[in-house]
Amino acid sequence: MSDKREDDTLQCENDVADCVEGGCGQKSEPDKDAPSTTERSTEGPLSRFKQFKLFVKAQLFDFCSWLNKFSHMIQKRILESTLEEKRAEIHLSIPLNQMDQDLLAMYIRWNGHHVEKSVRYNKTVGRGYGKPILLRSALDEWNSRGYPRRRWIDWAEANLDDHKKWESTGLAQIHPEKNLPTFVPTSPIMEVLTNRVSTRFWKPIPVEDEKINSIIEVAAYAPTSCNRQAWKLYVRRNPNLANFNTSNSADVSNRALREKATVAIYITIDNRLYPEIWAGAEDAGIVGLQMNLAATSLGLAGCLMYGAENFNQDEFRELYSVPSYRYMYLMFLFGYPAERTLTDKRIHPDEIAIFI
Repeated sequence: MSDKREDDTLQCENDVADCVEGGCGQKSEPDKDAPSTTERSTEGPLSRFKQFKLFVKAQLFDFCSWLNKFSHMIQKRILESTLEEKRAEIHLSIPLNQMDQDLLAMYIRWNGHHVEKSVRYNKTVGRGYGKPILLRSALDEWNSRGYPRRRWIDWAEANLDDHKKWESTGLAQIHPEKNLPTFVPTSPIMEVLTNRVSTRFWKPIPVEDEKINSIIEVAAYAPTSCNRQAWKLYVRRNPNLANFNTSNSADVSNRALREKATVAIYITIDNRLYPEIWAGAEDAGIVGLQMNLAATSLGLAGCLMYGAENFNQDEFRELYSVPSYRYMYLMFLFGYPAERTLTDKRIHPDEIAIFI
């Protein structure tokens, strides 16, 4: 059965290749065995049947396109939740004692992330009170099962300690950048890889054009699906750095991050030659990580932020004259770091590798 699926997949890829090279239903090279014009004229009924099939297919594609748009409209405007959001809600509502180890671990890291972000604000009424309770309960469940003491468990506990300080002082808990390793382009690659962090606070110092250009140059070497290299990077320097004040910038909402980042790079993909569903998102993610690592090697730090359906694509296209066929999947926000997140929160190799 697997051989049959591979053959079908290969045939599908060949069909797509034929469409891209010579137009759908056509060959890029003349078919020597094809009947002559005189011979074709005797196939009138068959030709009309093929035309009818093409017409029906075109109508069905239009119908499917409409169904997709209609489904999205129902999810957003009526249900007020997408299918993916509903899937997450279902799994988040599972009682802790019924979660498997992997789900419980994700749940801890998910809530730990939200606690970490909440305490980066100055304390306000109604913000940041529920997640610490959820996180504490999940940690207690993990410990009660006798699971290993992972380094991301220590990170979660440290965030809860930060939350206690935040509760008592009301002040944003921001850790100084002096804890960040300093890298240069000649630093060992493995050290750069293992010290990349997500930073959401930056010093009001412009990033030199030379460094920005170096990051973009490195981006061009990222691998892409079928070598399409379909990225366009929209680079925005912060015009308000002169008025930037780290003492009153304790805001890590997505919109605030885009506004206060020293440099924001919007990663867009030209989707016109992507017959696959997720390949465009894959290419955006790879080039984003490539730039993130390049920035780390230059003594900078940043945050990769998901865009896609959570982002106002139409507003973005209008503001920066972006063609309609370009889709913004991801943003890379970076600068000279003014803080570092807490202790090592990465999972261990034995948690992710399954040798088969």
